[in-house]
Amino acid sequence: MKKTRLKQSLLASVAAAVFGTTAGAQDAATDDADDSLVIETIVVTATKRATALQDTAASISALGGEEIANKSLVDMSDYLNAVPSVNYVDRGVGENQIIIRGIGLGFAERATVGAYFGETPLSNPIISTSSDMKLVDMQRIEILRGPQGTLYGGGAMSGAVRNIPNAPNLDEVEGRVSVEYSNTDKASGGNGNVTGVVNVPLIDGELAMRVVAYHFENSGYVDLVSTGMMEARAAATGAPVAIKEGVGGNKYAGMRASALWRPTDKFDATLMVAFQELDEYGRNDVQISRGGYEATALNTGKEYKRDNIELYNLVMNYDVGVGTITSSTSYVKGEEGDSSDLGRVIPWAAVGFSDLEKKGFVEELRFTSDFGGPFEFTSGLYYEDFESYEECCWRWTGKDNSLNPFGARDMRIINTLSTIEQKAVFGEATYEAADWLSFTFGARWFDYTREDDIDESGPLAALPTVLESSESGTRFKAGIDVKPNDDTLIYGLWSQGFRLGLGAATASPDICDTNGDGLMDGTQSSLGDAQLKSDTTENFEIGGKFSMAGNRIQLNTAAYRINWKDIPVGVLGANPVCSATVNGGEARSQGLEVEARLILTDNFTVQLSGSYTDAEFRNNLLGAEGDPLPMSPKYNGYMGLQYDFALADNPSFMRADLTYVGEFSTGNSISTASGGYVTLDLNAGVTLGDFDLKFYASNITNEDDVTISFFLDRGWRLRPRTYGVQLGYSF
Repeated sequence: MKKTRLKQSLLASVAAAVFGTTAGAQDAATDDADDSLVIETIVVTATKRATALQDTAASISALGGEEIANKSLVDMSDYLNAVPSVNYVDRGVGENQIIIRGIGLGFAERATVGAYFGETPLSNPIISTSSDMKLVDMQRIEILRGPQGTLYGGGAMSGAVRNIPNAPNLDEVEGRVSVEYSNTDKASGGNGNVTGVVNVPLIDGELAMRVVAYHFENSGYVDLVSTGMMEARAAATGAPVAIKEGVGGNKYAGMRASALWRPTDKFDATLMVAFQELDEYGRNDVQISRGGYEATALNTGKEYKRDNIELYNLVMNYDVGVGTITSSTSYVKGEEGDSSDLGRVIPWAAVGFSDLEKKGFVEELRFTSDFGGPFEFTSGLYYEDFESYEECCWRWTGKDNSLNPFGARDMRIINTLSTIEQKAVFGEATYEAADWLSFTFGARWFDYTREDDIDESGPLAALPTVLESSESGTRFKAGIDVKPNDDTLIYGLWSQGFRLGLGAATASPDICDTNGDGLMDGTQSSLGDAQLKSDTTENFEIGGKFSMAGNRIQLNTAAYRINWKDIPVGVLGANPVCSATVNGGEARSQGLEVEARLILTDNFTVQLSGSYTDAEFRNNLLGAEGDPLPMSPKYNGYMGLQYDFALADNPSFMRADLTYVGEFSTGNSISTASGGYVTLDLNAGVTLGDFDLKFYASNITNEDDVTISFFLDRGWRLRPRTYGVQLGYSF
């Protein structure tokens, strides 16, 4: 009850701030405009050409480098849940999903959102997660909502997230070093990090190098405890109960080096090399029914997660007078691994494990016109070649093998080699019919082949199989933009997105269709196809972008409806050995998004945003028709307040960030709801010459709500209140 009253009080404060600041802004609009009190223009490259955010006919959120620093943002979990229509499903190192506009169904599904670090993709069409490169020395973040099938291709069927690092500076030696220490309530120790950035022009105005390095360590805050049930499992398996405080800590370290060469005004090349290693020590999920930050496990072996990645990217731009030719060449290599105790959920002295190696090559060659007239376009060629190899799944680790019900140590081992190759041609053109009217048309043709070679062994193994698929198709986009004046943009958009298909096993007609009607016995489904075609999204959107009060106020809105078709659906027949996966699921998502930024005085800035997402099944194959899709809240909201001032003539700031994530389900078989919480973060800093000092506190009210509810009473809670200090030196 106390926590409910706190949430109600915080939400009431948001409402008061919204209506209070709106009234104040209306008064401000009547005053003479002060040219210095204007919102700074944000330039984005979401359309693969540089445009002002307020002139871009799409639903986009953007965070600049100063905002990233002032909010103490380090990774995706720090900001995505505060963005309209976005939900970040974080299950620890190497296990995350981004859901935009409700397009998502469950854990471990293939990505529906494209994630990028600069020009390099962090997600790929084979695996479900994307590596989370840490936000050190960043220029900006762009979040694109809605299908991006024409410019970004498969996997960006509901949106894309682009993390864009700072480029080397050709003219100045500059850099920054920072050290930070913090404490988390209930944690086993403190947290610390060190970051460093140095930029050096090697040839003045022509060649420069920028190097970034960082090391973060965070203590765990989950305690492993004993219960009667776990003592009984220990007796049955011979594995002792694990008892330990402060598990789930993590460490991540990385380095990035970039070199920019600009020998002429017409040509430049940027080479980036980045490495990052993430490790989690023990698991940071909890047993939800126990409340707080407690979990239970058997001591069956070391529990861990790791996610290591290497990125290599070469971008070359050549200005040919009427436009720019850009080549982006990327190579990605990484490995992921995890091991967790199966005794948490079943009476086995065994671990569930996975070791995955991945690599990929991506090339994009595009031309961006600059005719200076009413007609402009971007067109390009795309090629990708990804490969992954994974070994998993269940291994007996108990010392007394006589208690092993299956006899063999390797109860089930699955080795999967997956490859995918894709080619694409894309283009997007804009025609300005009048000063106030523009039309946009885009298309993307793609062709891919995929193979999954699956080999299994052990007493619980299934039969080995080879799955193959291939497909080609075209996706489209069309839009209309109306600018009645310089401060208003109204747009209508129709766009398509897609996620590449894959091979699938079919059910045997001799066993599963005994009456010969072509349907799996006990279902209205076919026996399945050897290939699943790409599922698609179709987006209908209207939006507006408004600048008011001499550009002291910006208001961006969008309303959309997305139809999601041909969703892969698993079907189980009357005979339990009969199953297949078919393209049959349908869903619909519709909603509203609002973002506002207000400069009330030369010291005080307000940011407000919110969204409403109504996503539901449209047939009974994936869930009951009309039931909400899992993985996304119906409502989310955000308010940010920043006050800038001088402390003894030293530039200073204070800010508060309030985030609301509505309640949502993570699946029909999971009874505990996720979300339904409010968090409050505080930051304050002062710049003292070349030094800067910052104090911060996150989750200051110490909420412990469930962020993600998982199977069998497992889940993740909000990180407890964390408070810390950062000292930086810039040169």
